[in-house]
Amino acid sequence: MRLLKVRVDGVELFRNQRLEIDFVATDRVPKDEEGNIADVTKLPKGSSLYTQNVMGIVGVNASGKTTALNVVRFVLGYMSGTYAIRRFATSSDRLGKLGDTFSVACVFYEEGKFYLIESRLRRVDDDLGSSRLRDASMTEAYVFDDEWLWSCSLPPIRVTRGLVTDIEAFKRASELVLVRNGSPDDERALDQRRRTFLGDSMSIVSIVTGRKSIPLEFPDRALPLISMPTPVLQAFDPSIEYLNWNVENQVFHLKFKNEAGERVVSDSVAASILSNGTILGAELVDRAISALKSGGYLIVDEIETGLNRSLVGTVIGLFASPVTNPHGATLLFSTHYSELLDALQRKDNVYVLVRDNAFKTEVVKYSDRIERIENKKSDVIINNVIKGSMPKYPDVQAMRNYVCEHVNG
Repeated sequence: MRLLKVRVDGVELFRNQRLEIDFVATDRVPKDEEGNIADVTKLPKGSSLYTQNVMGIVGVNASGKTTALNVVRFVLGYMSGTYAIRRFATSSDRLGKLGDTFSVACVFYEEGKFYLIESRLRRVDDDLGSSRLRDASMTEAYVFDDEWLWSCSLPPIRVTRGLVTDIEAFKRASELVLVRNGSPDDERALDQRRRTFLGDSMSIVSIVTGRKSIPLEFPDRALPLISMPTPVLQAFDPSIEYLNWNVENQVFHLKFKNEAGERVVSDSVAASILSNGTILGAELVDRAISALKSGGYLIVDEIETGLNRSLVGTVIGLFASPVTNPHGATLLFSTHYSELLDALQRKDNVYVLVRDNAFKTEVVKYSDRIERIENKKSDVIINNVIKGSMPKYPDVQAMRNYVCEHVNG
């Protein structure tokens, strides 16, 4: 299953309560001198569409970067998409403030066909601890009120990027094939047997996509309980000779180059010995390998945390290159450092979250505001060319004056 478009209505942080993200290339896709294509992956079977290999989100503090990532993760969870997400605290994995009801529309590709799934979800009280569709914090529970599944009636070659990024246009070119609720006389509506099987916490999209994988979520500073490849470790700490996991005894065998013997330690002790950057880097590369092998999604909040900038660029490059990303995996990350966006060659895979005077966030695709590819993305962001992409000068100056007053008072 490949996501092509996600639109969520009912996310109160965003302008008009709408979050909208394209996962397809909307700009031209050039080839290099050898005819190779980087940064995107072409859908198979005659389609002219390309999905993004790398997508970056940047914005001021509290603009909704983490919320955007969590909403995508939530959608992938019930769409049966393979994904891993790195989160940093239990308070950072919430979906954000949603209305009592909200709706999700997703255009996706599965087994040579293009679909649109529209879902209306409702928050419910779940004091009994029954199985419900939840966000990762396990504090909110949701059920599917109703759903509609559309199948595009056009041949793949005629499904354009303009069509998949316009929900209403896609619907006009499609046929309604499945409805969650409906009259018993409507052959498109689920019968009682199917409704009982799905319950109210499973989307009807699973009838098309299936349950192919178990999503993976992991906190920071969590060493994977595996023997870490030496080349991966030494990229982050060249003093390490090896780090091997003993499954039977549940311990690590850790050897540094400047020490005569190895250390046999628990995972918690190993985490205290190794640097934060080494742990985060090894963890990130391990999850990247899983996503690259499966062609799934890796979602990383604050990708720069604990890592050298050049190594972050290396991880981004793993997804951008068709050599290391042959199955079209997607890296979706947020960052506070716009300089990291300069590693992205395209303009249509960067989203800038800007806040207006009413403190609502607008989701701006970089390529919709900036035409020239020659501009460094970091310069555009830092110089506030896309208005609202940087903190307001009066606010920053007021904080500086406050500090100065209290230091010198």
